This record gives sequence, C-alpha cells and structure tokens, in this order.
Amino acid sequence: MRPGSFRFKLVMLYFWTIVIPIVIIVFFFPNYFQKLMIKQNTQYAESMSASFTKNIETYLNELERLTLTPYFDSDIMKALKYKAKQNDEIQLTPIEKLRMDNALNEKFHNFIRMSREDISGTTLVTPDGSIYAKSTDLTTPVDNYPFTSTKWYRKALEANGSAVFIGSHKQDYLKQPLLTDVFSVARIIRDPDTEMQLAVIIADADTQVLKKLIQDFRFNVNSTIAVLDDEHRVVYSNAELTPSMLESVDKSSDSVSDDKDTYQVIQRDIGTSQWKLVFFCRIPKSSISLGGSMLLASCSRSAAYS
Repeated sequence: MRPGSFRFKLVMLYFWTIVIPIVIIVFFFPNYFQKLMIKQNTQYAESMSASFTKNIETYLNELERLTLTPYFDSDIMKALKYKAKQNDEIQLTPIEKLRMDNALNEKFHNFIRMSREDISGTTLVTPDGSIYAKSTDLTTPVDNYPFTSTKWYRKALEANGSAVFIGSHKQDYLKQPLLTDVFSVARIIRDPDTEMQLAVIIADADTQVLKKLIQDFRFNVNSTIAVLDDEHRVVYSNAELTPSMLESVDKSSDSVSDDKDTYQVIQRDIGTSQWKLVFFCRIPKSSISLGGSMLLASCSRSAAYS
C-alpha cells in the first residue's frame, strides 16, 4: 500500500474518523465514569453508614440503661445490700430470704425481659459468690463457673461503675446456652449512699438483633457491613471478612484489595462503646473498558484487512 494511493488515503481516513475516537472512548471515558460511579457510591455509603451508626448507637444506649434497672427497684436493691453483708446484723426469716432470692432470681430478670424482648439472658454476681442467671430458655448457670476471672467481669471492675460492652461470645456460663453468639453490656452496681460494690451485672443480647437493624435498610451499593468491638473482632457481619479487610481496619486504610475485588473502606465510631461500624463498598470493575478494548481490536483487524 503506497503512500498517496487511494487505498492509503481511505485507511488514514478510517483511522482518523473511527479508530482515534474509539481509542479516546476506550481509554478516557471508562476511567471518568468509573470515578464518577465510585464518588456517588461513596456518598451513598457514607449516608447509609451514618444512619446505621445512629440506629446501633441508640440500641446500645438502651441496653446500657437496662443495666441501671436494679437502682429503680427497692426490693432488688434491698436484696443486693443484704447479699453484700451491708445489713448482716439483720436476721431474716426464711420467708424474707426467699423473697430476696426471688427478687434477684426472678423479678430482676423478668423486669429486664419486659423492657427488651431481644435480651437473651441476665446474670448477677454478688460479692458473696452467689450467681443469679436466667435466660430465655430458663436454663441455670454452670456449676462453679469462675465468673470473677472472666474478661468481662474484670472489664466491668475496671470501668468503676460505667457500662462496658462485650463483643460476640458464647454463653458458656449457662448449662443450655443459645446456639448463636451473643453480645453483652456489663457494669458494677453500687450502693448510691456508700458507694459499696453490691454486684456485677451482665445482660446478653442475640447478635441477630444487629442483623435485623441492618436488614431494615435497602442497599443500592454492593457492600459488606460489619460491626466490630473495641478489639476489632467481628460482632456481626453480613458476609465473611477476609484477613486483608480486618487488617485495613487496624491500619485505618481508605481502601483494600484482595484476590478478587477492591473495596472502599468507610469507618464510623459507635457512640461511647468504642465499637466501629465498617462499610466495605466494592468498587466495580469497568465493563466499558472491556467492551471498548474488544471493539478496538475489532477495528484494528478491520483496518488490517482493508
């Protein structure tokens, strides 16, 4: 094909009017639209994460207030003071002791259960070593369980009266625990007058309640949503998290990639619980680029046959 020939001019016209515009479309437009899509998806995910965080924060605040229940019932406080030996000079009749045990074993649990149906169990540990534990299955605590050496008990003592949130765990202190994991809130109960420690309380909630909170929303973004505790362990996630995803939370990364996908990472703190809500928004791979590359290859072959 000689320069200046009609065929040469036709091929050059083909390249300038067909191939060059397609090259621009293939290599510039997909990048622009993908960035625009990522920006819109990120804004949407930011808005959704704010709503999720508010809902979960409100729920955790309700759980925290539930642990204050003993302060509002005179029978429960009277029983706790007696168990703490504050009123050891008072000799109780068998009927009075029965009433006190009933206040701690039945009234306390039922009071909390009526406040929140999703509470799966409550446990009171008094200074004299007595354990008052109840669950939705009416099971009893494991014999000689070392409550005072558990991590949640120590965290409650360190908090010195403030509520502490315990991440996903098994109810291994109950003889017939739930099959699913629970998360909990615990605190010390003190005598309002003397500041004496009366008991440590822990209330358990099924992790499925977090699933319900998240399922109330509809997504337009392909996302993995996770609630992590103060040690960045998973409390709930709507999909399994890869090690690289968890590592991105530790490093506060804005994005993370694994063998298959790339994700935009959005993190939000959940109130005073020191927990986090994390969105992993999958960044879609541009199908325009693939289609354009195929089209460019087709055009190149057509030019070669010309």
